[in-house]
Amino acid sequence: MRRHRWSALAPPTTGGIVVHAGMPIAAEKDLALELSAATAFSSGLLLRFTLCVTGDRADFARYETRALTDPGDWSAQWSYLAVRVGADDLDGYADPFHLTPDSGQEGSGPYRTTPQYWIGTYPTTGSLPLTTGWPQVGLHPTSVTLTLGPSPFPTTAFGSGARR
Repeated sequence: MRRHRWSALAPPTTGGIVVHAGMPIAAEKDLALELSAATAFSSGLLLRFTLCVTGDRADFARYETRALTDPGDWSAQWSYLAVRVGADDLDGYADPFHLTPDSGQEGSGPYRTTPQYWIGTYPTTGSLPLTTGWPQVGLHPTSVTLTLGPSPFPTTAFGSGARR
């Protein structure tokens, strides 16, 4: 398996076909993570997640994703939901292209975010192993394998977009 980094690219605006309707990935006290949908395009695959965090974990999530504007702040680091994706002979972390929390950014209350990850290929096996985690807010690595089935775009040569 070759190491790969899935870049934070936006998907095409039209032409997608939902190949997995979604599923819960983690449900713990004060935290819920689900795959909202996996949508295939002729040039790759879009993974959409929903993460809801409440209580003390929400405060940690807000702290981890805060604006890092003070150059004198020695703790100026951030973290976010980590998603590792394996597709055929490529395996690595995906960079989200939607980092803005939907609600709860300021003050107390729930933290909710809907990150999206672009995978520039469709697995020829029809299966996509995922590992998600965010240890800083107490979400330990959780692995699932999505059963997507064959590509809905069988005449498209995937793979070429994986290196974008």
